[in-house]
Amino acid sequence: MKLTTIIKSLTLAAGITTSWASHADFLDFQLDETPYGGEVITADKLNGGYTEIINFDSAGNFTTTAFASMNQLFGNNGTANGSQIGSVLGANYSLYATFSANGTVRSLGNSDAGLSLSAKSGSFSLYLDENQDTHANDVATLDLANTSDDKLLGSSDNLAQNFALHFGFIGLFDFMFRDFELVEDGDTYFVSPTPFYMNIRVDGSIGEFEPALGPVKVTGSVSAVFEVPEPSTIAILSLGLLGLGATSRRKS
Repeated sequence: MKLTTIIKSLTLAAGITTSWASHADFLDFQLDETPYGGEVITADKLNGGYTEIINFDSAGNFTTTAFASMNQLFGNNGTANGSQIGSVLGANYSLYATFSANGTVRSLGNSDAGLSLSAKSGSFSLYLDENQDTHANDVATLDLANTSDDKLLGSSDNLAQNFALHFGFIGLFDFMFRDFELVEDGDTYFVSPTPFYMNIRVDGSIGEFEPALGPVKVTGSVSAVFEVPEPSTIAILSLGLLGLGATSRRKS
């Protein structure tokens, strides 16, 4: 595949990513950092880097697990960094995420260097590491060290629209996880909006790797933004609440 074709394909994919996210990126959320020496701050994006293990088989399938350090907060539509918005993330505590996926992989055109990955299912979890000592011993099995004091903030196993493209020397991906739900520790950390945004979009770059049978290690950058539910989801939730109200009135 010619270089110009590769660049055009990546540009198209980036355009698709932008069109998916343009209506919902940079939605503000507030974090309570007072337990960690900070204050309540307003942000709109999380950034970090990840290490990932992808396993390919001979039938055109893949499985992947990843560990991502998410220690860069941004605000003001992504233009202000963590120190500018008053965050102590990365200095006084850390955030990290684990995510996994499985699906199918195919070659693009006649080039073995060009791959398209489409996930069928996946999961995403976000944690707070107050002691900043968690690290991956073995990413392939998500064997993480020093996790006993970490706090799970929220998770999702509802993977919706997604894609990943790779051309040997460059790649990108965009995954949408719906129904991202906060747990108790997440409710005290993410203090607004209430209720919290239900979806999380994870995208970023893919480092260079050579596809092969067995495990392949990949590194790259990753970003995460929160999004409100789609109007159809809100409508269904509203109908459900109305139904509960009608049932309650009938019983009374």
